[in-house]
Amino acid sequence: MNKLLVALYDTQGYMKALAEYFGKKNFLLASRLFTKAESLNDFLKERQPDVLLLGQDVDRTGLKHLDHVKQLVILSEGNCVSEGREDYPLIFKYQSAENILKEIFAILEEGTPKESGIAGKMCGRMEIWGIYHPYQAPPTMQQICPEQGNSGKRCLRISMELLGGEEYKDLSGDDRGLSEIIFYLKQKNERLALKLRQLVQQSNGMDHIRPVTDFRDLYSLCREDVDRLLTVISGETGYERVIFDIGFLTDTALYLLYCCDRIYIPKAQSLWEEKQANSLERLLVKEGLEEVLESIRYIAV
Repeated sequence: MNKLLVALYDTQGYMKALAEYFGKKNFLLASRLFTKAESLNDFLKERQPDVLLLGQDVDRTGLKHLDHVKQLVILSEGNCVSEGREDYPLIFKYQSAENILKEIFAILEEGTPKESGIAGKMCGRMEIWGIYHPYQAPPTMQQICPEQGNSGKRCLRISMELLGGEEYKDLSGDDRGLSEIIFYLKQKNERLALKLRQLVQQSNGMDHIRPVTDFRDLYSLCREDVDRLLTVISGETGYERVIFDIGFLTDTALYLLYCCDRIYIPKAQSLWEEKQANSLERLLVKEGLEEVLESIRYIAV
């Protein structure tokens, strides 16, 4: 996903705190606050924001290039807003900035999910789990989810480790594992779901995709690749749970963690490992991803 581009137009001064909050969420979005119609018009002439957030009091007759805006949203005091035949989504303005952002995401999901840049959050009932292990080997499924064998859920585990992993030592074959999946993603190949099925190997009662054969393939992944991979797995393979072994950290890896319903991290066993875990938490806060902290579960291994 590219960052959402959000423009805010405020003539009364009450969007300043909201713009400051959006500025702290710079991992997910880029925002610009405008207080003059002329400046906003110049911006819209050159750019196509995903969202334009307007106050209910704004006179839109002086605004130009609104056709460049993918989604116009009104901050409302509770009254219905419409212009001609066109109704705009409303967000009640007297609530926290966090709730306002959540409602913007919900509006984008309902309207144009492919353009919203948050496809990873819209995978129906498929669970997305992440195993992040910056200082230890990945935990086994028995350590993470002892009931997996009896859950009846179809589960796919995908290794995103730079140098392979212990969990995959019993898997063999001539295929290039995740490297082939990444190649198909980059080619935007429509046969991605078929390739996934061909690469699946079974071990300990679970389906697996082997690690990349060249660590550089992982660093080539972008957010759009993650969105497409999750969409295909959810919509075309029948899996009810996908688990990613994440053994590296980039912008894309952070986005994948953001998409996860659960994140498992081995408990630190030394002062150095504890500092590593604390560094990750500080990074998530710095990037405006505090909600990811709620998904983390530290487990003993």
